[in-house]
Amino acid sequence: MPTRDPPPTLRRHIFFVAGFDPMDSAGHHRIFQRETARFAGVWNIRATADATPHPTPTGALWNARAEGPGWATQTTFELLAWGDLVAAEMKRSRISHILGGIRALGDMIATGTILRYFRFSHRYGIFFLLTYVTLLLIFAAALGAGWLGVRLLADHGLWPALAAGLAAAGLVYAGAMALFGSRLRLKQSLDLAEFSVDFVRRRHPAIDLRIAAFAERVREVVRAGGVDEVVIAGHSLGAMHAVCLLARALEADPTLPQALSVRLLTVGNTSAKFALHPAGGWLREAGQKVYDAGGIYWVEFQARDDLVSFYKVNPVTLRHAGNSNGLLRPFVRQVRIRDMMSAGTFRRYRFDLMRLHCQFFLANDIRAAYDFYAFVLAPVTFDALVHEIGGPLEIFAEDGSIIPAERRGSA
Repeated sequence: MPTRDPPPTLRRHIFFVAGFDPMDSAGHHRIFQRETARFAGVWNIRATADATPHPTPTGALWNARAEGPGWATQTTFELLAWGDLVAAEMKRSRISHILGGIRALGDMIATGTILRYFRFSHRYGIFFLLTYVTLLLIFAAALGAGWLGVRLLADHGLWPALAAGLAAAGLVYAGAMALFGSRLRLKQSLDLAEFSVDFVRRRHPAIDLRIAAFAERVREVVRAGGVDEVVIAGHSLGAMHAVCLLARALEADPTLPQALSVRLLTVGNTSAKFALHPAGGWLREAGQKVYDAGGIYWVEFQARDDLVSFYKVNPVTLRHAGNSNGLLRPFVRQVRIRDMMSAGTFRRYRFDLMRLHCQFFLANDIRAAYDFYAFVLAPVTFDALVHEIGGPLEIFAEDGSIIPAERRGSA
C-alpha cells in the first residue's frame, strides 16, 4: 500500500455506522465534539468541528478541521443513522421483549449457533451467555429473598408473610438490576439478541431499506469526488451494516472503487455472530463481495480485552486471524484496549464491557498505536496510517508535526 505523505491539506469524507444504540444524530455530534477536543490535547494539535450537525436524508454530517506545524486536514464526518430503528425496537412492550427474547434464545440453541460461537470464539460465547446467566442469578436471588421473607413472617399469618416475601423479592430484583443491569446493559443486550435473529432471518424490511439508502448515499459522495479518500467505518453491529451497504453499492456500480479511494474500516466487529447462523448466507455473500472488490482496502482492528466482538476471527473466512501483513484483505490487526487508556481510566471501566467495546470509536486519553480519531483527523492517508505498525505514534511528533516518511517504521 502507498505510504507517501499527502499534500499539505488532506480532504476526506468519513461515513460512520454505529452499533445497536438508540442515540440520535445530536448525541453522536456531541460525542464527536468531545472526542475531537480530547484527541487534539493528546496529540498536541489544533482541531475544531461544526457547532451543529447538518441533516441529510440518511442521518447527519458535520465538518472538522485539524492542523499542526506544516499540515492541515479537512474532514466531513457523516453519520449513517439507524438509531431511530433501534429506539423503536427498545420501546416495545415488556411482554413483547420477553417473548422475543425466549424466541431468539430458542433459535440460537436449535440452530446450533451458540455452539458455533464457542467453537470460533469462546470469549464471545461467554459474553453471549453472560446476559442470560446474570438474569438467572438475579431471578434466583429475588426468589431466595422472597422465600426468606415468607419464612421470617410465617408465624404472623399468610398475608403478612406473602407481603413480606413479595417486598423482599421486589427489592432484591430492583437493587440487582440497578447494580448490574445498567453496567452490563442487560435490556439492550436482550433486545440485541432478538434483533440479531430477526435481522439474519430478514424480518426487518426497514433495515434493508435503510441499508439500501446508505449505499446510494455513499455512491453519491464517491461519484461527486472533491476529496482525497472516502472511508466507511462501522462499529460492532454497524460493521455488518457497513459491509452490507458497501456490497449493495458495488452491486449497483462495480466500478465504484475506480472513481475514488474507497476504504473500509471495521472495529469491534460482531459480523461473525450473523455469519455463523445457518440463515446468514446472504451476509456471508456480502462480505465476500466486498472482499472480491480488489480496489477496496478493508482493515479490521480487534482487541483481546473486547469480549463483545470476535477476537482473532477473519470476518470473511471465519478462520483464525492473527496480525496479518498489510497486503492481505481484510487486513486484520490486533490491539489492546488497555493500551488506549490511562491506568486510571482503565481501572474505572475495567468491568464495564460495553464501555471497553465502545473505546474503538472514541479518542484515547493517552497516545497509542490505535486511535479512531487518527482516521478522522490525521494528516496522512488511510493507507499510510494503517501501514505504520505504530499507527499515529509514527505519524505525529511531540510538537504535533508530521514525522517524515523516511524516519518511520513499517508494518
